[in-house]
Parts: sequence; structure tokens; C-alpha cells
Amino acid sequence: MKTNVVLAFVAAGAIALTSCSKKIDEKTMAEINQFGTDWAALGEKATAWSTDLTASTQQSHEFATKAHTMADAMATGKDETMKTKATEMTASADNDASTMDAMSTEWTSFKTSWDENSTAFTEWSAKVMKGEVTPEDATKGLADWKAKMTDAQSKIESWTAALATAKESSSKNMAMASEMEQSTTPATKK
Repeated sequence: MKTNVVLAFVAAGAIALTSCSKKIDEKTMAEINQFGTDWAALGEKATAWSTDLTASTQQSHEFATKAHTMADAMATGKDETMKTKATEMTASADNDASTMDAMSTEWTSFKTSWDENSTAFTEWSAKVMKGEVTPEDATKGLADWKAKMTDAQSKIESWTAALATAKESSSKNMAMASEMEQSTTPATKK
């Protein structure tokens, strides 16, 4: 009799254990694997953007310094139009550099969060693969991760557009500076 009771408890435990450790369906597993690939690709895109931002920020600061030097040199001149252009160019150069600095600050914060999320995703997906997560929790968790990626993607797209605008402004400013230099440099006689 005791044996039958023990066997009944063992059978009930096995049934309960089997129902708790249901295998996650192949579709969900494929979606999780694809998400991991997409997450990594977005991370690479973000890193490439940050590299461009770093170079552009350095260039904008160098140009802002040059613009200030030019404006200071023209401040003693008699051509009011050139003084006005130099003042506008300097203000625009400072604005471009400031915009890029703000993006750099946002990027630093984003990168910290991105790295933490990347680690958390890797740990979570490993648990899913080991069967430590229920199918329902895996589906819910994947939806949460997709929402995080959509938010990150939106930020990166917004930053990409903002950086393109700042770079365009900076390029126009640099062209203006080049024209101003040529018009204020006396022609050399041959």
C-alpha cells in the first residue's frame, strides 16, 4: 500500500514537472534567434553611427576654433558685410559643435543601457534555450525585447537624421569660411 502511495506521488510529480517544463515551440525559438541577430545588427549600426559622430564632433570643434580665429581677425577690418558673415559663421559653428556634443552625451547614456540590455538578453535567451523559461514567459519576454529594440531603433534613426543635418550645416559653414578666406587673401603677383 505504501508503495502504491509513493508511486502515485512520484507519478503526480512527474506529470506536474512535465507540464511545467513544456518545450518552447520552434516558431518562438526561431523568432528569438532572429531577434538576437537583429539586435546585434542594430548594435553594429549604432556603433558605426557613434564612430561617425565622434569624428564629426572633433571636426566641428576644430572648425569652430578656426571660425573664431577668422572672426577675430576680421573684427578690425572695415568690411561690415564680412564681419557680419564671420559672426554668423562663428555662431553656426558653435551651434553645430554644441548639437554634436549633446548627441555624444545622449549616446554615452544610451550605450550604457544598450550594453546592459545586451547582457540581459544573452542571459535570458540562454535560460530559454535551457528550458528554464515557460513558453508563455518566453513569448512575453520576446515581446518586451522587441519593444526595447523598436525604441532603440527609433532613437538611432532620429540621431542619424540629426547628425546628417548638423554635418550639412557644418559643411556649408566650412564652404563659407573657405570663400571668405579666398576673398580676404590678397592675390599673389607672378
